[in-house]
Amino acid sequence: MKELTLDLEIFTRVVEDIITREELAERLKGGKQLRVKLGIDGTAPELHLGHAVNLWKLRALQEAGHKAVIVLGDFTTQIGDPTGMSQTRPILGPAVIKKNIAGIKKQAEQILLTDPSLLEFRKNSEWFGKMKTAEFLNLLTMVTHARLIQRDMFQQRMREGKEITMSEILYPILQGYDSVMIESDFTIIGSDQLFNEHMGRFFKERFGQKLQVIMTVKLVPGISGGEKMSKSIRNYIALGG
Repeated sequence: MKELTLDLEIFTRVVEDIITREELAERLKGGKQLRVKLGIDGTAPELHLGHAVNLWKLRALQEAGHKAVIVLGDFTTQIGDPTGMSQTRPILGPAVIKKNIAGIKKQAEQILLTDPSLLEFRKNSEWFGKMKTAEFLNLLTMVTHARLIQRDMFQQRMREGKEITMSEILYPILQGYDSVMIESDFTIIGSDQLFNEHMGRFFKERFGQKLQVIMTVKLVPGISGGEKMSKSIRNYIALGG
């Protein structure tokens, strides 16, 4: 495996932060294939330009010999990530989610190397669909309400007198636990997902795994300007045109 270093100009372009740079530098020099996580919920049947930024980062890591692990959020789509949302996201039915996930997988394969040694697709229904109530409650005992409610969008909703569902509050726990189940070494995300992936670092430590490195990239503005490009609010340019 050839070594990938942090001083590569192309790789660090549009990168906002790396948590931590020291951890990433150490792992890239370790000669071990890294499992690099990217999670995508099935809120639409196509990917957009914002996803392309993360996918090309993954492609560069694949070319260096690392493995891209795409977590298709068929379970978490039923709940809805509150990131950047001023109100609860509409919930889609199972048939729509299944169709959307299939479309996302197909488009991701057009950018990423598809060699099984370099690419893995997982659905988080694999573990959440089988999780017993007692197991989930055990996860909840590890995290306080005070910690979860610190999220900036929750604070904003409370200031505006808007509702927050319990499923939205729990969403970061689900996204964080994905990292444990796929044993991710490294995750690439938009900067708005930082809170959720810090939960991944937290849970990996609690389950005795090595902390995942987090790399945040700058958000691509939506076609209406201001808000990030998002499938949920339909303000995006699809990769398929």
